Amino acid sequence: MNDIRNLVFIILGIVATLIIDYVMIDYPTFVWIFSALMFIVINVFIQLYIQRKKTKKIVWLTHKLDDTKDTLSRKDIVEKRIANDLPIGIIIYDQRYNIKWANGYSKDIFENVLEQRTLEMVNTDIYDHLVGKYHEDTFVTKVYTHEYEVEIDRDERIIYLTQVTEREELKRRYEASVGVIAMLNLDNLDDAISVLDVSNRSFVQGRYLEVLEAWGEEYSFYITPLTNSKLIAVMNKQTLMNLVKNEFKIVETVAEISREYGILVTLSAGIACSNIKLNKLGDIANDALDLALSRGGDQIVVNIEGNDLMYFGGNTNTAEKRTRITTRTNTQKLERLFEEKQRVFIMPHHHPDTDAFGAAIGVLKLAQAYNKDAKIIINRDDLDKTVFKILQMMEYEYITFLDYIITPAKALETITKEDLLILVDHHSYSQNMDSKIVGKTKNLVIIDHHRKLNDAIDGALISHIEPYASSSVELVTEMIDLTTKDVELNNFEATVMLSGIIVDTNNFMYRTGSRTFEASAYLRKYGADTFKVKTILRPGLEEIQLKSQLLTLAEVIHKRFSIVIIPRDLNPTRTLLAKVADDLLEIEDTVASFAIGYLGPQTVGISARSLEGFNVQVVMEKFNGGGHLNNAGAQIETDDIKQVRLDLIQILNETVSEEKPMKVILIKDLKGKGKKGQVIEVATGYGNYLLSSKIAIEATQQNLHSIELEKAKQEEVERKTLEEMKALKEKIEKLPVKVFVKIGENGKLFGKVNSKQIAMEFKKQHKLTIDKRKIDLKQNIASLGNYKVEVKLHKNVTATIEVLVVEE
Repeated sequence: MNDIRNLVFIILGIVATLIIDYVMIDYPTFVWIFSALMFIVINVFIQLYIQRKKTKKIVWLTHKLDDTKDTLSRKDIVEKRIANDLPIGIIIYDQRYNIKWANGYSKDIFENVLEQRTLEMVNTDIYDHLVGKYHEDTFVTKVYTHEYEVEIDRDERIIYLTQVTEREELKRRYEASVGVIAMLNLDNLDDAISVLDVSNRSFVQGRYLEVLEAWGEEYSFYITPLTNSKLIAVMNKQTLMNLVKNEFKIVETVAEISREYGILVTLSAGIACSNIKLNKLGDIANDALDLALSRGGDQIVVNIEGNDLMYFGGNTNTAEKRTRITTRTNTQKLERLFEEKQRVFIMPHHHPDTDAFGAAIGVLKLAQAYNKDAKIIINRDDLDKTVFKILQMMEYEYITFLDYIITPAKALETITKEDLLILVDHHSYSQNMDSKIVGKTKNLVIIDHHRKLNDAIDGALISHIEPYASSSVELVTEMIDLTTKDVELNNFEATVMLSGIIVDTNNFMYRTGSRTFEASAYLRKYGADTFKVKTILRPGLEEIQLKSQLLTLAEVIHKRFSIVIIPRDLNPTRTLLAKVADDLLEIEDTVASFAIGYLGPQTVGISARSLEGFNVQVVMEKFNGGGHLNNAGAQIETDDIKQVRLDLIQILNETVSEEKPMKVILIKDLKGKGKKGQVIEVATGYGNYLLSSKIAIEATQQNLHSIELEKAKQEEVERKTLEEMKALKEKIEKLPVKVFVKIGENGKLFGKVNSKQIAMEFKKQHKLTIDKRKIDLKQNIASLGNYKVEVKLHKNVTATIEVLVVEE
């Protein structure tokens, strides 16, 4: 207000001066003096006005500064309290990950002064996240007894830690309480116990239920039978994870009971874990059980939401566990489809082998028995070498058959949604010749003998997948036998089908059951020629030489896995990989074999084979492959074959480390392991090899009891032998023996006294026989005189006899 008043006075002064100047214009001197005085007055007023404004500004600024200082001071106090008193750890680090500053709470967390320490030394988990081993900027880590949420500000190089122990514990409790339903099945129970006496059936079935109930009691979950062979179990996720950690040893327990009674009963289960409605959870568990059974049974399939499927077990050779009921049912279903559809397309897997092609021929003849227009889809640019040879033979001897073969392009152009498409010897998209063909029809049938893969083609009207069968040809042959129509097979067609069985069983060595021979005999009735099969499958000289060369490159891992990498310049094919893997399995002590080679510029193939007891399918599934227990393969999209080899070895290392040890009883001496009758503990895979090779028997209670009885008898025999040897020692040590020798003119013996001479003279002079191999001549006897000679009568008895060397 004062500023305005002063301004008004200045203006009034100026106006007054102007008026006076105007009025007094006739008095110039007065005007000049008055104007000067007014100028001075006005200037003083102006200066005072300006100074007053400055002073007020300074005062205002001073008050503002004081207020800001007070705010900053209080802010500093707050920041210090936040940094040091609030439960948030703060760490500042430099470009080299050295700690430059840390608040008090951080020091309490790590129980360390922290400054001038490296983060790598303080906490490797945080350090690994910082250096890029892990990419999360927010994560939970454990420091001593507490858990902390870590937030990393990489731009400012600051780390914040907040304790979340209770939160994480609540999350774990919630996670552990998620519901689990397990559907269990005693595979083949009814058929297996039907061969037992009536009095034993209930007892044996009770044994299985008893161990399953004891299993539930041990792990505190609910389990109850639904039917004679099917059970249901309810638990929480924590219990499930304990079972996973135990690797479901119950599978082996059930198998031991089966071996004890000589029957083929195994345990399969599908387990589902998810926070959803129980009826939906039960459906998922049933689907998992179906998957376990379609993969051959004797295994557990675990489906935990958000995780890949897990498989446990599956190491039993399942060749004899199936019945003809399923085959008969599926044959009847296929007959109805044949009656409804006019056209049938049959598609083997890409790069078809003799089993795939032979099965396709069988299905073709089956469809033709119903007067259907049937075609086999074949890509001539992607054929197994043997199938290529078969097609060449057809061009000369059975040219009319080629009319039933069409290309994938022609099939894609021709097939409609009403036509019937039958896939043989495969069931997954990864094996399929052309998925576009599958998508063009709604009528799909699958006939296969491989264990079910994760990328299985769904939506089939009939899914005849029998992992117990030796080959797809075996399945198709059974369907031909069960159909109500007369199927016409000429001798060449039957021969090709038989060759499929022979290839997939490696001349009836693997996965061969009684029904394999029945199918082979059935094809023989149609004129299948085993000599022509030999001609079809016979390798050329170059192939034999090549395989011999490749076998020299084999490396052996863990003394039981054989691996060969086929050089790129040899242009390996799938067929060559398979044959080399078969030959590798012939190497002594080899349990599983793997042939690796380039199948294309960016594709590496693996062919795997194994003996009973080692599941190569599980190994190949790690490479997104598949197959059978003893016969599997995979294709990897890479150009680094050395890395594939390293990955394979790593998987084998993990397999060996995870194998449960098993006890076996040696029935033969085994170098480096033990003697006959000895109980040794070995890895499961190697143990199964010893069992299948008749080198050992399983250390069951019954076998151990038998061994104990045999051992007791042997110990009694050994005790008597020891007493006899001690008595013999006492006797022969009192009987010196003379050995007569000839002396030459130079005074030296003719030759030297040997153990044979001593034994002969002892028998002659004392009527006692001593094994010459037991006489230990530690020194040369080359002169006359008395000698002390040891005779090893027993491992615990050594006699010393006196030998008198005298001239003859």
